[in-house]
Amino acid sequence: MSSQYSTPIGLIFVFNLIIGPGALTLPAVVQQSGWFLSSIFIATMAFLSYVTFTFVIEAITITNSIIQLRKLERMKSVTRALKSCNDMMPQVSSINYDRISDASTDSFNSGDEAPIFDNPALPTSSSLMDFPPESVKLLSLDNRIEMGEMVNVLLPPLARIMFFFSISGYLFGDLSIYYKAIGQSLVDFTCNQNVTTANNWDLCWENTSFTRHEIYLGYLMLYIIIIAPFTFFNAQKTKYLQIVGFSMRVIAIITMVILATMRLISPTQEHGNTPAVNFNAVPQLIGASIYAFMCHHSIPSVISPIKKKTKILLKVAANFLFVYILYMFLCMTGVFAFPKVDELYTINFTPSQDTGLFYRLIDSILVLFPVLTISISFPVITITLRNNIQVMFLSNDSHWIWRRIVIPLFSLITPVLLAAFVSGLEDLVSFVAVFAGTGIQYVTPALLIIAARAEIPQQVAAIKNDHCSPFKSKYWAPGILIWSVICVGILTNYLISKAFQ
Repeated sequence: MSSQYSTPIGLIFVFNLIIGPGALTLPAVVQQSGWFLSSIFIATMAFLSYVTFTFVIEAITITNSIIQLRKLERMKSVTRALKSCNDMMPQVSSINYDRISDASTDSFNSGDEAPIFDNPALPTSSSLMDFPPESVKLLSLDNRIEMGEMVNVLLPPLARIMFFFSISGYLFGDLSIYYKAIGQSLVDFTCNQNVTTANNWDLCWENTSFTRHEIYLGYLMLYIIIIAPFTFFNAQKTKYLQIVGFSMRVIAIITMVILATMRLISPTQEHGNTPAVNFNAVPQLIGASIYAFMCHHSIPSVISPIKKKTKILLKVAANFLFVYILYMFLCMTGVFAFPKVDELYTINFTPSQDTGLFYRLIDSILVLFPVLTISISFPVITITLRNNIQVMFLSNDSHWIWRRIVIPLFSLITPVLLAAFVSGLEDLVSFVAVFAGTGIQYVTPALLIIAARAEIPQQVAAIKNDHCSPFKSKYWAPGILIWSVICVGILTNYLISKAFQ
């Protein structure tokens, strides 16, 4: 993404980062927790996610100013050394003149041997020493500064270790959720059992001995074989691929909303009965909501290439609002249209034999929606996980086998093992959210903004930052950290209680 693109393309990137498989797990959680509680809670989580988004943006500008000023200080240090050498030049010339008295002045001042500071094409030391830092330009988003670099500049070593484990854990869990969604979608699409009553050990097809779980594992292995070659090379998202992904997501969500609405207004169809509030399902709601608004790990890569960043935070806020509205339409139509919403919502649209050809075609596309959209970004996430593992565990002089063979295979195979043995997609989403999502979405941005505001250089402290977070109060970041502890505590207690049941 080194080339620049327009603001709408950048917002499409953000949209695609937010809406992933997590969006398809929300309707089932909303049906359990209640429509009123869910609507308020998801709105709150969307708002908090936007708050930490603005924290990352402001931290990028401050970190950029720190890095650029450090470079200027190094330039000035070199200039001082060169200036002192220049001041000593007459003495050196006098000594050399005594030693080589027979040398002519013309040969000493020839073009090949002219002193460097007499060259009019080069700036003098005084001009470099007097060069003022341009503070306004230092507070910029133009330079791409990844979250890992910000952590290295602003936070202590322990925080760096925690960050790299969090982002790798998130990418690892994200791939596992992708595997789970892909395998489950393919099984429900191809097997002829009723998905509302079938379990993993039912036969996939009549007159065969293959169970649904065995076919599920087979699809996972097949997908690994297809996607494996990309893990050993470098891949990059293109804006055209993102436009296709954006179109597919919006069309699929609108289609699911329309089909659910048609089912809802049909008097012959059985409908859902969702309570307004059910606090027992809050842990699942927390995990699904955190995962549904995760995009912070790629903010620098997405925002920096945008050409015109005027009022970018306001435009991103509109993007978050648009995502929330889509989520609400998707969830509210689904929970009232279906008696039971599957943990992967697209499975509710699995075509049956008694539906018409046109609707069977639409339902088939919806069931395969996770496979189509996930496959667009799957190789990039795999490569990102590979690179993070290399940064954490491999030295620069490590053997090529580790970099080219072992680590790529580890990044590809280990997430599928988790997907193979974790039975529920909701549990997997909660697990990823509690141990990685809170670190990337809440803890890291809050720590970055606290450190950045404390370390802001004096040269730029008085300059207006056009990309400053609107949440300037000193209580916002500690409040986010407290909320992170609450989320981790609730989700951890839920996962432990469920494991012992």
